[in-house]
Amino acid sequence: MAESLALRLFQQRFLPEKRKGSAAFHSDECRPRSFRGGRDGAVPGISQARHSAETHRRTPHSALPFLRKILHASARSLVFPFRLLSPCAEEGKTLMIRLLLLVLILAVPRLHAEWRILHLDDRTLALTGDYSAQLHEACRNRKTSVIGRVVPKWETELRRDLDPARIILEKRPALVRSLRDNPQIPVTSSAPVKVLRTGFWMNPTGLLRIGGIPTRNAEIAYHLFLQLDRPLRNGEKLKIHLPGGETLAYTHSPDIAVSALFKWNQAGYPLEAGRRYAYLGAWLGTAGPMPLKQYAGKPFELIQADTGRTVFRGTLAARRADPSASNGAPFTGEETLELDFSKFNQPGRYYLHVDGIGRSETFVIGHNAAAQAFFIHARGLYHKRCGIEKRPPFTEWSAAACHTSVIRGSFPPHERHYGGGDPKRGFGFYDAKGKSLSVRHFQLIAENAPHTTPLNISGGWHDAADYDRRPLHLEIVGDLAAVYLLRPQNFSDGQLGIPESGNGIPDILDEASWGLRHLLAAQQPDGGVGTWFETTRHPRPGEGMPAQDPCVYYISAATRQSSLEYSAHAALLALALQKSGAEKDARIFAESARRAWVFAMNPANRAQKVYSLNKRTVFYREPVEPEPEFLVKAGAALAQYFHSGEYLKPAIENSKSALNSMRKNSWRRSPLFWIELELFPEITEELSGLRLAWRRDLIREADRMLDCQENSYPYRTPWFDSKSPWVHTMAWGTWHPLRRARLLVAAHAITGEVKYLDGAYLANDFHNGANPFGMSMTSGLGISYPVRFLDLPSYADGIAEAVPGITPYRNTFGIARADIQLAHGLYLKPRPVLNFPGAALSLLPREGLTEQQCAEELAKVWPVWRRWANVEQFSVDASEYTVWETIGPAAAVTGYLLNGAQPPEKSWFRKPAGDIRSLPGFAPLP
Repeated sequence: MAESLALRLFQQRFLPEKRKGSAAFHSDECRPRSFRGGRDGAVPGISQARHSAETHRRTPHSALPFLRKILHASARSLVFPFRLLSPCAEEGKTLMIRLLLLVLILAVPRLHAEWRILHLDDRTLALTGDYSAQLHEACRNRKTSVIGRVVPKWETELRRDLDPARIILEKRPALVRSLRDNPQIPVTSSAPVKVLRTGFWMNPTGLLRIGGIPTRNAEIAYHLFLQLDRPLRNGEKLKIHLPGGETLAYTHSPDIAVSALFKWNQAGYPLEAGRRYAYLGAWLGTAGPMPLKQYAGKPFELIQADTGRTVFRGTLAARRADPSASNGAPFTGEETLELDFSKFNQPGRYYLHVDGIGRSETFVIGHNAAAQAFFIHARGLYHKRCGIEKRPPFTEWSAAACHTSVIRGSFPPHERHYGGGDPKRGFGFYDAKGKSLSVRHFQLIAENAPHTTPLNISGGWHDAADYDRRPLHLEIVGDLAAVYLLRPQNFSDGQLGIPESGNGIPDILDEASWGLRHLLAAQQPDGGVGTWFETTRHPRPGEGMPAQDPCVYYISAATRQSSLEYSAHAALLALALQKSGAEKDARIFAESARRAWVFAMNPANRAQKVYSLNKRTVFYREPVEPEPEFLVKAGAALAQYFHSGEYLKPAIENSKSALNSMRKNSWRRSPLFWIELELFPEITEELSGLRLAWRRDLIREADRMLDCQENSYPYRTPWFDSKSPWVHTMAWGTWHPLRRARLLVAAHAITGEVKYLDGAYLANDFHNGANPFGMSMTSGLGISYPVRFLDLPSYADGIAEAVPGITPYRNTFGIARADIQLAHGLYLKPRPVLNFPGAALSLLPREGLTEQQCAEELAKVWPVWRRWANVEQFSVDASEYTVWETIGPAAAVTGYLLNGAQPPEKSWFRKPAGDIRSLPGFAPLP
């Protein structure tokens, strides 16, 4: 009787019957689209080769025999003591049995995941589980409601965070424990096979969203690695029995399915590159590096995809050993091998093959293989434009025009001046006694907002979670104009498929012009240019698209420095437009640059202002003179355009201070900043000493970068050596290979030496997937790419997939505290007002740690290059991006790497994925 009751309870709770208008949870119809088979069993967004390794949801009926055994044993053990009682206790005995069995049933976790299985080699499998669909279902079923009173906004928002947190606290610790602690994983096949060793890891894939709004809860991908006691045969079928009762089916197909060991340039290898590599490597979480040394010295094959013919053979070679950080943390966590096929130079579609491992995905070797990468990076800028409607046929990610109404304000445009400092420095904010002040720009703007007629202005670009347009974005204009002047043959009209295509101007210059259009329109009658468009606070999730932003935006005051910065970039753009034949546009920007120069050269225009702040008066003044390196940049470009040496006089007079300032500030300047000195040596002859000194500095740094790229890490990336005092400065995208490769582009442009060009190509390889994490670093580029990151428009546009061309910061060297609190641990503050007790649980690397201990131990075992802790707005320096730090540099470098201009292919204008969980980059291996 007890067994019958328990089985009925189990079936009612876990095996609901199919009703009209609904489906049992184990039916294929109810499965998320990302793991539901399409035509011929294919999964949308995943190649058939990869889909062959996909597995299916567990069959819950398989738990019934196990449950019956438990119930029989439990019933016997529970009934025995009651036999000693009198018959009148029989009813109480039965009730007690039923209650205890009900508790047993309710304690069985109702957890089941969508699992993906990939093979690494013929003895090693990588399983990735995604429980997010079940978490969403549980949140819908348990959403708390308040009856009888008006719920304040703060409580609604807090409940949105805490309701999922309660469910996570109930489910996640037990799930992690079952997978982390070297579980016994039975594996069955037609021949005996067993698991020798397991590894485990978990990573946040992003924030849990309720009603499209992110909550302070992380969704997690769970990774389980199985090392088997023998090689699997081609076509062998396995059943894998997980600790939670889930049974997974897997068919080993190494000739079809791609091995996740391969890391390669997913966008293709240009024939123009002198060096071409792919890599093998994997980190197995708690099991450490996957052993690959036994493969060193063995052959690999490059196989033509269309014919299956081997066209090149090489030998697997061990890369340098993985270095460690000062706390002992590895950088890759791998034993890495390289596959060098640099000597093969025939265009076509190919894949790599290694006996015992399998094959890579198909990739291209060809002329202009960088064309699609340039297209995607440059259109990342188009997708972030401000003040223009984005719609088909130019993009499938539609958005209305935004922020066309702005008011002329009075705040200074120099962000670095808002911090306090030495009063003797002579610039910044001060009180009436001359004490240097630190000022919040949002507050300053709000308390000094003018009430004047708005201006209608379009132009510029947005960043990830800000709709301001910053002076830093001028760097994009400079880089795009510079690479056009260096290699004009690489660019053409119609190359990017943007609204201006067909106007006779190369699209790259149209995009650069958009970056100055708003400043050109806002230029004052006296020539001054305020270069910062800002509001009184950051935008917030839930406020809709940029066009729905409720904030009022203001144009900063014009200073001598801001006007000079604008002049320098507008003059260079004018020269690029002139070279392209767009004389009319060139004259407009050149004349605007000249007027801004005149304003900047007048000492009387030094900004000195008085503001009201916190009911007191504060004072601001800009430096006495503009930064001298901009005198060189603007003067050289204006002298070349107007054929007048008059513009060079200030630069000549300040050449020594300009060089010293550049050496001090080079870390925040593009390496292409002074490209005018190389492009126009005749007009800048009097600055030849400055040019040669800066050239020596630049080449020396480029040589150091090449040495680091080749010798510092198993994967070739142009970052500081592991022992460098600067190695930890990865945050905010400073480590990005294409951002840093601008130095190699500049060195190649100056010297013509092919080693610098090859270094830039290798940086592009790393960016596109030849890296430890096996992903492209840019959305929409390659096969596996980021699909979740901090991007407010993507939260609100109703489109599942984020726009292509976005490059999040990613690695930060450190680990976001929110990752410790929401993912690798659960450290949540108690909220007595809503009866939430809080939590203090460590999940990885082990249990029983305080929050600080968890952070310290995790930092010792989690490889540096793999620390993609994506908790979105709670990991801004990893999950955000800016157009000037990540997108613009990538467009400039890949544009330089082109082999002539190529019109876009129709397939490049693709539609968004319907479900991001169908994309390989949603839950990549750690």
